[in-house]
Amino acid sequence: MKELEYSGVCRDIIEQVGDVTAEEEVVILTDPLMVDIARPLAATSRSIGATTTILIKPRLEAHNVEPPSAVAGALHNADIVFDVGTHDIAHTKARRAAADAGTRFVLMRGVTEDVLIDQMDTDYEDLQKVTRSVAAIQTAANSARITSKLGTDLTVDLTGRNGFPIDDGFDEGLVVLPAGKSAITPVEGSAKGTVVVDYSIDSIGRLTDPVKLTIADGQVKTISGGAQAEKLRELIVHNGECARNIAEAPSIGTNPDVSLTGNQSTDKKKMGTMHIAIGDNVTLGGSVACDIHLDMTLLNATVTFDDVTVLDTGGFQRQTVMDYAGTL
Repeated sequence: MKELEYSGVCRDIIEQVGDVTAEEEVVILTDPLMVDIARPLAATSRSIGATTTILIKPRLEAHNVEPPSAVAGALHNADIVFDVGTHDIAHTKARRAAADAGTRFVLMRGVTEDVLIDQMDTDYEDLQKVTRSVAAIQTAANSARITSKLGTDLTVDLTGRNGFPIDDGFDEGLVVLPAGKSAITPVEGSAKGTVVVDYSIDSIGRLTDPVKLTIADGQVKTISGGAQAEKLRELIVHNGECARNIAEAPSIGTNPDVSLTGNQSTDKKKMGTMHIAIGDNVTLGGSVACDIHLDMTLLNATVTFDDVTVLDTGGFQRQTVMDYAGTL
């Protein structure tokens, strides 16, 4: 049974990451395609005495679609929720409302058995130091520029915006596993230039051809490429004009121990990658509410915050990051 291969990882997730105690009410939120991942997590939670419920939600059509009201109520009343659904709930009103009420969240959207077995083993203490150093640089910056040899050249205004570290701490009320990125939302209307996405896009997967976005006034204006570019256009049209908003840029992957898989659960966490996102940015401190938040991962980008280069053609500048963050 493959579950035996990751039973130890499940115990680490429940006891060390979630810090679950016997007195707590735990919800393992899943959908019909992910029950095999939810079940051993629930068994581990029950084994330490926590009141544990597996809640199977409908498999929603995309990331960050609002769950049914019965699910939202369960999130609000739990002490901690482990979400192992196919699609993400991080940027939903239901999750934010529950977090405001005190619910802790461990989000593991799209995490497969192979990811549990092979990609959860990292030095979390070191990862936290690196991720929070990137967040400090993002927070201190007034602007950022992203370039690549494929033609990416995007600038954003970051004045007054904070870096959002995703590690193994509950500072913002949630942990995302695998951990390892620092996100930031630019000032609305400020993003301008071109982004050539060369690796993967949420709800689309690994790209066969690059997808080129032309951006002005903080909005995606045109999309070009192959069939996957057309799929992205369809997703934007389906979700309305708010889906054109540049919701993240530039967010930085910081985990050296995950692999590129075509799945954003790992791609955007891989050290040396960077990603942008479109749609909702309220969770990150912005003002655009939308029913979609879609991440897109780039390889081999150069990213500079003010005068500090964090990525150089996909190479993470660890010493620069640690040294500069230490002066802030």
